Order: sequence, then structure tokens, then C-alpha cells
Amino acid sequence: MRLFSNTILLDPEEHKNLKWQCLKGNCPQSCCLIPDRTFVVLEEVLSLSRHFPVVINIEVDEGGKEQRLLCAYFRLREDNKGCIYLKDGVGCLLEGEKPYTCRQYPFFIKGGYLALDLTCPGFSEVEGEALWEGQLVNSRFERDFYIYSLRLEEGKAQTEDFLDLLFDLGLVVGGRVSYEGVEVSFNMVDEKRLFELPENALKELSKRGYIRIIYAHLNSLQNWERLIKRYISG
Repeated sequence: MRLFSNTILLDPEEHKNLKWQCLKGNCPQSCCLIPDRTFVVLEEVLSLSRHFPVVINIEVDEGGKEQRLLCAYFRLREDNKGCIYLKDGVGCLLEGEKPYTCRQYPFFIKGGYLALDLTCPGFSEVEGEALWEGQLVNSRFERDFYIYSLRLEEGKAQTEDFLDLLFDLGLVVGGRVSYEGVEVSFNMVDEKRLFELPENALKELSKRGYIRIIYAHLNSLQNWERLIKRYISG
């Protein structure tokens, strides 16, 4: 089952009786088990770099359009145990430092409107917390979920500009980590090329706050070893 395979816009009439609850350990298709990565925006990189490898991906969307993304990896694709910070009987160990995509799920912004991913089995008209408080969206859902959807939407343009600049400056190269016979390939910033940039280009990167982001990304690469160790031990 793919996440976001059954999405629908939130409708006050159609969904007036709809409720939601996280099923946690009883969930038949935990959202923490399915993905191996998620896209992130710039303002997340500094915090997420402490926990995950944050790398540069080039992916193709359903319309065949190439996308440049910053992605945090939760696990190796071959590792079927889910996110490295998912603990049986406890849930997520990161809580307040989870990626925005994790915090928003199963709610998100679609075309500027609030939407739901009905592949999540936590939706029901029988059990859970009501999505509506009269004519208004439940304030807890707005505070705990929708705010992160908005942050993702608002951060996309700046993140795209950041990545486009890295590619325009020729800083993105293929990287590789090998540990105990397991090898992972990814795209990263080449620090040597960064040092060789003209002074005006370096000043522009620094002015925009991008140097800090670049080094957070580079420091995050050590987290690949943690993911590989977990995969080997499994």
C-alpha cells in the first residue's frame, strides 16, 4: 500500500461526521513502516541532520517532470523494520523533531486546500476525535497537523531556489558510503568545489544562510552508517 494513494479534499458537508485517531501499534499499515525517505524543506535541515542522512535527490513525478529534492532517509530500502526511530510499544522517539511530513500526516495541503489521505485506517465515523468543531476545523488538528502542511508549502520555493543554485554552481556530485560490505549511493555537495568558488559566490551563499545548510547536510552523511548498522543487525 502506497501512502497518499487515496487522497480527497476536506469537505465540511461530506466529512461533517468524520473522526480520526492514530492507531499506533494496532495500525495495520503504519505510516512509519512504509516510506524509506521523505522530502524536507530548508528550515528542517539543521534539526533533521542530527538524526537522518539528508541528501539531494533527483526524482521524476507522475507527469514525467524532473524534481530536485532534499530528502531525509529513515531506513535503507531493503530494511523492512520501518523508520530507525520507531520503537515497538512506544512509537516515534523523535516527537518534536520529526520531519514536517510525518507531523502533518494524514492531513496535508493540496492545491491550497486542506486534504486527507484516506489510505490511513485511522479515519472513521465511529471512533476517534471529530474533525470539526461546529463549522470550524478542530483546533487541535489545525495546531498539531495543518501548521506543518503549511510550513511545507511555504518552504518549497526557497528549497527549490537553494537546490537550483547548487546545481547552477556545479556543486552537486555523486557520493557513496560503504560499511561492512553494504554500499549506499546518493547526491551531495562537493566540499572541495565549494572552497574553490569565487569569493562573490561564497558571500552570496553565506548571505542567504546556505553555508550552514550545506554543512548540516554534509555532517548528516555520517547517519548513513547508523542505518546500515541497523540493517545488518536485522
